[in-house]
Amino acid sequence: MLAEIHEHLESALPSDHWDTVAVAEDIDAMSALAGQLPDRSLILMPWRERAGSQSLATGGFRQRVEVQFATGIVIREYDQFMGGDRAVRFDELKRDVEAALAGWEPPSGVEPCELIGGESSPVAKGVSIFVQTWATARFLTGG
Repeated sequence: MLAEIHEHLESALPSDHWDTVAVAEDIDAMSALAGQLPDRSLILMPWRERAGSQSLATGGFRQRVEVQFATGIVIREYDQFMGGDRAVRFDELKRDVEAALAGWEPPSGVEPCELIGGESSPVAKGVSIFVQTWATARFLTGG
């Protein structure tokens, strides 16, 4: 499913606003990658999966799995770009991500994407990241 989300973001984000859409394995890799990527990059990362109980009482197997993933918006600015200015810039860029993901359903999913929350953090001198957590769902089926 992560590959589907990555492909969708690459095609849905306006190319004049974004430099790169990368994928990271975990939060440590996301943080390290944020320090290396250019300004206006987006990092996609798997977050967690949470399974519900198996729903079929007789025959077969069907289990709903909530799939959470994170997107990190990288801002790289060394001038006098601080505090409130960075917040405004994050706000402008996150509109693109939210427009691309909110309500979109991955082809292998069973529910549209919805935003769970977001938070910003400095990564290195002149580099900050705004990470949003998203959720969708899929079914795990078996014999």
